[in-house]
Amino acid sequence: MSHIPLLPGQIPPAITLALNGGGQVSFAAPGWRLFVVYRGAHCPMCRAYLAQAESFRAHFAAAGIELVLASADTAEQTTALMAETGYAGPVAINLAPEHMAMLGLFITDAGVAGAPRQFAEPAAFAVDGDGRLHAIQISNAPYARPDLQALLSGLVYDRDNGVAARGAMR
Repeated sequence: MSHIPLLPGQIPPAITLALNGGGQVSFAAPGWRLFVVYRGAHCPMCRAYLAQAESFRAHFAAAGIELVLASADTAEQTTALMAETGYAGPVAINLAPEHMAMLGLFITDAGVAGAPRQFAEPAAFAVDGDGRLHAIQISNAPYARPDLQALLSGLVYDRDNGVAARGAMR
């Protein structure tokens, strides 16, 4: 699978995922939203990151930005991870390799017990009020994760000051 370069200002791919515990979420829906892709329950760094995400969840909500996590994990794996980390926000499950490719994510073929056959490396996609990509961060390594504090303050600043998405040209 090849990576498709997404550009800020574009409407994201029409990917709809099931949420753990019921419901669905769409990457292409309008409204300020931050999708954060994490590797999965098999990753020790993800556990610490999800605990940190829980500490920021109320701040994102107060700012009017929905925080949604996503991974290739099953509902069973996600439920166990949420219980362990205390994360109580929306989590999209079963992120498939074709979704990962549509988002331009780096994909790892698992050799780790408990990992999905293929899983995505960390990424973040901020969607603005019009449903367009505002900020994109894609990593190929578990230790190069999106900084939630920087994303929150930057997105609030951009939204409140009418700053357009940057980097829309290649």
